[in-house]
Amino acid sequence: MTTSEPAYLVRRIADTWIAADETFSQFYELEPAKELEPQRPPDLPGVEPAEAPFFLYEPLIGHRAPQLGILGIPHSGGTSMLNSSVAGLAHALRVESWKKVIYPSLQESGNSSLYDIGSGRRLLESVAMQDWGTCLMNEAEADTAVPYQKGLAAALDHALDQQALLCCIGGDHSITHAVLQMMAKATGSRRVLVQFDAHHDCGIDAIHQEHPSHSNFVRHLLEQGTVAAVVQIGLRGLRSADQMYSHPGLIQISAEHMTPERVSRVLNEVRQKYDVDSAYLTFDLDSLDPGSFPFVDFPIAAGPTWQNIRDCVTAALEVPIAYQGMDMVEGQGVQSDRHIPGQYELALRMLVYMMDGIDRNRRQFELSSRTGAAREGMLSGAGVSMNQGIQEV
Repeated sequence: MTTSEPAYLVRRIADTWIAADETFSQFYELEPAKELEPQRPPDLPGVEPAEAPFFLYEPLIGHRAPQLGILGIPHSGGTSMLNSSVAGLAHALRVESWKKVIYPSLQESGNSSLYDIGSGRRLLESVAMQDWGTCLMNEAEADTAVPYQKGLAAALDHALDQQALLCCIGGDHSITHAVLQMMAKATGSRRVLVQFDAHHDCGIDAIHQEHPSHSNFVRHLLEQGTVAAVVQIGLRGLRSADQMYSHPGLIQISAEHMTPERVSRVLNEVRQKYDVDSAYLTFDLDSLDPGSFPFVDFPIAAGPTWQNIRDCVTAALEVPIAYQGMDMVEGQGVQSDRHIPGQYELALRMLVYMMDGIDRNRRQFELSSRTGAAREGMLSGAGVSMNQGIQEV
């Protein structure tokens, strides 16, 4: 038998840890050790820890601090659908993820990853992530536009303190407005919202137009100046005249014309034209064709293929703009954890690509920052300022 080394911590049985090699063909018993204990999720006010985390994954104490936190925001108060079940999406995806277990690595920070059979890619392999739980309803906030402000604020503060990104799972699309309004913004920074959606969410209502909702939050973000621009991808279908809206900072790519190349080109043009230095990604599950994922409140047919929209999401996250967070919204909850429709695997798969892509984006900018700092240090050490060096060249 070929000898191998323990690579992944598989499970704990009483006081015994069970490990596996990289191929999961050999298993080992490990002695209890402090570094094999899991990192506990942060104790955030207004947030309830998950009964079991996404992918049943817990980073080890010996690993680096998580740099991608997952937070459920079960808000449905911003939707116009009576008795909508979108508040249950985070729970449904969490339960679906338990079928796709990820194991922490023993050699270094990292994990056993997920393998996409269709694309042949390993995903989340280097992502230091952690499930932070689900926001709780605060009675004092029940009648406010965002009844989960306490938990969301605590999660955003913790993410900022840990220099981590936050992945929010709704809930209706109005949570995007709340997240961007509450997200810390450096003085002088300019942010672009990258939105995958079948609707443009800029509606005007004669009675309720001043209240941000799932159908108008983009208009509020633009008119409040919370974002410098919004790039919407995947729009389609018919609209009444009073449902249309235009704004200098609103750029749209319809489902009929979306390709990874176009997404990349448009985002690079927006980055330069609006001088944006950061981005936020939001994914509405109704951007998927209802033939692939029908569990949304307002489905629109003739959507892009799953492969096309996956490739467009990947392309958006490869554009050289620093993403500061993301969310997935508008999927319906399920009536029973034992009978989750198979299409939810597709939603989870999209979430995995988003998490993998935003972490690659984060690491790309970390590397650029370190390289720039090292170069500046070398020039300073040589008695040459950055500006002087450029002038001499």
